Parts: sequence; structure tokens; C-alpha cells
Amino acid sequence: MAKHLILDANNLLFRARYAARRRPYENVIIHTFFRSIKPIVEKFSPDHVYFVLDGRPKKRLELNEEYKATRKYHNDDGFREQRRQIIDLVKESLPFIVIRHPETEADDVIADLSLNVISATDEKVIVSSDTDFIQLLQDCANIKLYNPVTKSYREAPEYSYVMWKSLRGDNADNIKGLPGIGDKRAAALATDPEKFRKFFQEKGETFLETYERNVKLIQLAGLTTSERPGVEVSYATNDMSTLRESFTELNFKSMISNNAWEKYSRPFMELSNVERIYT
Repeated sequence: MAKHLILDANNLLFRARYAARRRPYENVIIHTFFRSIKPIVEKFSPDHVYFVLDGRPKKRLELNEEYKATRKYHNDDGFREQRRQIIDLVKESLPFIVIRHPETEADDVIADLSLNVISATDEKVIVSSDTDFIQLLQDCANIKLYNPVTKSYREAPEYSYVMWKSLRGDNADNIKGLPGIGDKRAAALATDPEKFRKFFQEKGETFLETYERNVKLIQLAGLTTSERPGVEVSYATNDMSTLRESFTELNFKSMISNNAWEKYSRPFMELSNVERIYT
């Protein structure tokens, strides 16, 4: 039985950005990212690591043009360029399987990997602080969700997570919940089928339409047959020594001495990136 580590790349990139915000030195986000990725790989000792990047959420924007519209972006800290450099270095030198679909969010590709691509008998660990992946704990076999911020595993509730979140909405993604529904009432409705039925019977068609749209926005069901040919997969073309050369050019002194590099590179050297998928 193989162990598969699935990294929510965008989530980890923004985590590195946040952690680096009070460290004003050159290429601090790159340095913070690579310092933080090593203990994650070391902790889980996986056979394969997937680094899953975001594409444009085409289907969700067609359902709701205001999807994620409230998010504010800035580049005051040089994040865009450092993000690009991190992705290039991962693609070139780390034994990760880098995956992206240009018209689909990483969440959907991660769901597809978990539900449809990786064997159901294999162990899967998703690394992300995004709570949307809780639904995969309810839908997928042999899977765990690890929060790198709290350094703990998330647990699934007894009720359907998709149903609960579709009722109460998601402010982070600008998905409006149903009027008058908060966390507790959403949990009560999601737990009791009769209460759920009566609620929509009383509220009418408009409420039901909003709920059903929210389900489509929130649910992670994987990719469709027509979407799969669009998946872009890349494998490292260089060995780890090129990453050390890049660290030297970036002046990451704490990571390039013989002793420091041996410790840093060890967990990556045990990985395999030959798990051919979407071919």
C-alpha cells in the first residue's frame, strides 16, 4: 500500500507569505516556503507527493460571477514574482508531481486524485488549512486532512459537510448562505432530514434554488471526462543538486553548507515522482 501526500499548493504559498510578513529580507517568501515544506514531507514519509496548483474556476464563475469577488490582492511584498520562482524551482528540482488544470481550481483536481485516480486502498493525506476538503473525509476511503497551521488532523462532522456549508454559505468565497441560517441551525437541518424537508417546503422555490446553486459551488466531485484531457502534469527534470545551486544563488546560507544540505535534502531523496497519471 503506497502513501500519497497531496499538497494544496496555493494554500501553502499563501501560508509562506503570511509567515514571512515580518521578516524583511530579500526572497523571504521563497526561503520561508522551502524551509516549511521539508518538515511536512519528513513528517509523512510518503511514496509520492503531488503539488496541485490553481487554475481559473470557470464552472463556478459561470454559476456565480461574484464567486471569490470580495478577495483583495496586492503585490506590495513581491509575492507574485517569488511565487513564480517557487513554482519553477519545485517543477525543476523537487521530486514532486506538479499538477494544474487551467480552467479548474486545485480543490477539484485534489478531489479527482483522491476519489478517482489514486487507488482506494492506498493512503492519502491532503495538506491544507482549507476546510472545504472536510467533505472528502466523508466521501473518500483511506484519507486524512492535515492542517499545517494548527499541525493537527481535521475531523469530519456527523452531518453532511456540503449540506451544512450550502445552507450557511461561505464568506471567504463570497457564497451567500440562506437568510436566517447560521452555523447551529445549518447543523440542525443537515442532521435531521425531516426538518430539512419542512424548511424548504415552508420557504419555497427561491430558497431551494439558492441552496442547490450553493451545493454546486461547494461540492468537490472531481473532474468530468471532458475536463481530464486538460490536466497539465510535470515531473522534475533535474536532480536535487540544482536546488542547492539555486539556494546558493539566492544566498540562503543556512541551507547550503554540507551538513545543512544533507539534513534538508534527505526526506526528498526518498521520494519517487514516477507515478504516471492523467496520461
